[in-house]
Amino acid sequence: MSKQRVLIVGGGFAGAFAAKYLRRNAADRFDIELINSTNYFVFQPLLPEVVSGTISAPDAVTPLRYMLPGVRVRMAEVTNIDMREKRVDLLQGTRRFPQSVAYDQLVIAVGQKTDLSLAPGLDAHGLCVRDLAGAHELRNRVIQCLEHADVTQNTEVKQRLLTFVVVGGGFSGVEIMGELVEMIRRTLRFYPDISGSEIRTILIQSGDRILPELSPGLGQYAEERLRARSVEFHLNTRIASATTHAAYLDDGTRILTDTIVVTAGSGPRRLATRVGGELRRGKIVVDEFLRVQDHESVWCIGDAASIPMPTGSSGEFEFAPPTAQFAIREARTAAKNIIAISEGRRPKSFVYRPIGSLASIGNYKAVAELYGWRLSGLFAWLTWRAVYIGMLPGFSTRLRVALNWLFDYFLPRSIVQIANNSVSETSCRHYASGDVICEPGQIIDGRYVVISGSLEWREEGAAEGIEVVRIIAQGDSWGVTGGMRDKLSEGTLLARERAEILVMHRPDLFSDASQ
Repeated sequence: MSKQRVLIVGGGFAGAFAAKYLRRNAADRFDIELINSTNYFVFQPLLPEVVSGTISAPDAVTPLRYMLPGVRVRMAEVTNIDMREKRVDLLQGTRRFPQSVAYDQLVIAVGQKTDLSLAPGLDAHGLCVRDLAGAHELRNRVIQCLEHADVTQNTEVKQRLLTFVVVGGGFSGVEIMGELVEMIRRTLRFYPDISGSEIRTILIQSGDRILPELSPGLGQYAEERLRARSVEFHLNTRIASATTHAAYLDDGTRILTDTIVVTAGSGPRRLATRVGGELRRGKIVVDEFLRVQDHESVWCIGDAASIPMPTGSSGEFEFAPPTAQFAIREARTAAKNIIAISEGRRPKSFVYRPIGSLASIGNYKAVAELYGWRLSGLFAWLTWRAVYIGMLPGFSTRLRVALNWLFDYFLPRSIVQIANNSVSETSCRHYASGDVICEPGQIIDGRYVVISGSLEWREEGAAEGIEVVRIIAQGDSWGVTGGMRDKLSEGTLLARERAEILVMHRPDLFSDASQ
C-alpha cells in the first residue's frame, strides 16, 4: 500500500517538531516533506545573544537535513495553498520556477511576522529580530553606530548614533534590550572617544509594566535591574511614527536615533491570508484538534494558529500563546492526530499546561516562573540556560552553544561587522518637517526622488528666515545622473513637511560603482 504524503509548510518550532515526531513514529506509513524558505531551523530564543555576539550565528541554527533524517526537505517559497485540490503552489530554485506539490495531509506552520504597520515609517526604519537575517542586521547596525560615533565631531549626529530604541516590553523586547546593554558595555573599551554616559537605551511599552506575561513582582524586578543599567522606560506609551533619524511617540516625545528595534505587534504572513480559512486577529482558526475549520486534512499549528483551549470552567476557553513550548506540544498533538486518523481512531483535543516562562535580562540575571515557583537573579539565569540547553535539537548544537557561553565568560566580545555589500541599497526614507536631509560638504552618491511631501533647498551660509532658493516637490529628483561621479552638496536640504524619499545609491545605478 502506497504511503500517504504529509506536507509541512514552515521550518520553525511547530513545523520542524511535527516532522520529527511523524518521522520517529510513523515513517513507514507517511512520505513526509517539509517546505521552508531556508534550509535551517532557528532557535529563536537565542537570537538576542546572536545580536550581542554571545553566540556565533551558525551555532544558533541547525540544518533541517541534519535535524530531520528521513524527511524530505525542500527549500522553496510557498505562494498558494489550494485546499480543494489538495495542492501547494511554490517557487523554487535560483530561477524561481513555479511548481505544484500534492498532499494527503497538510500541516501549516508558517508563524507570524512583526507588524511594521503599527506606525508610519516603521516599515522603512524599524528593525526586527525574528530570524537570523534580522539578528545580523541589528548587530551590524549597532557596530556601525559605535564606529561612526567614535570618529564624528558632530554632537547631534553622535547623540542619535548612540541612542538605541526598543519598541515592546514583552519577552523579546526585554531580552534584546538586556543583550544590547551588555554588548555595548563590554565593547565600549575599544572606542576611546565614546563615554558610557553618552549611551542612551530606551524601551517603549504600551502597557503600564514590562513582561506582562509574568507576575508583577518579577516584572518590577526586571525593570529595576534594567534601570540600574541606565535603561530609560516610556510606559503607557506607543510609537507614533519613525523617520530616518528619529522616533516620535504618541505623547509628543521626539527621540533622535538611528536604531529602532520593533518587537511589539504581530501580523499574519501573506500565505496565511491566502489559505481560505477563517482568520481571528490575523491567525488561522482551528478546532480543538488543531484542524482548519471545514478541512479535515489540513492542520495549523504554532504562531499562525488561533487555538482554543478549555480553561476548566464550563464552556470557557482561552487561546494558546505564541511560545516555543506551546509550539512543540502543538506539533506533537497534530502529529499524533494525523497518525490516529490514518489508523481510523478519533483525534484528541489539544490540552497543555505550560511549565512556566523565563526571560533573560542580561548581566547574568533573569526572571522565571516555573511550576509555580518565582525565581530571579543569578539562579534564574542559570535555570534559563539549563532549560534552553535541554530544548536545543541535537547533541552537537547543545555542545556548540555551551562552548559559546563558556568562552564568552573569559573572552572579549567580537566587534567585527560582517555586512553584505552586494545587497541592493535602494530604499525609502521618511523625514519629519524640519529634518535635515543633506548639508554643505556632504557627499551625494546617488539619485533621490520625492515620493510624497516637499523639500526646500537653501544655499550654503543661508540664515534662518531668508528666501528659500528652490522647492523640490513630489515627483522631483536630484543627485548624480548619467554616470557622474559623486559630488559634494553645496547647500542644505530640509523637509518642509513629512516626506518620503526614494534613495537609489550608486551601486544600484551604475555598473562602475566599484571601480
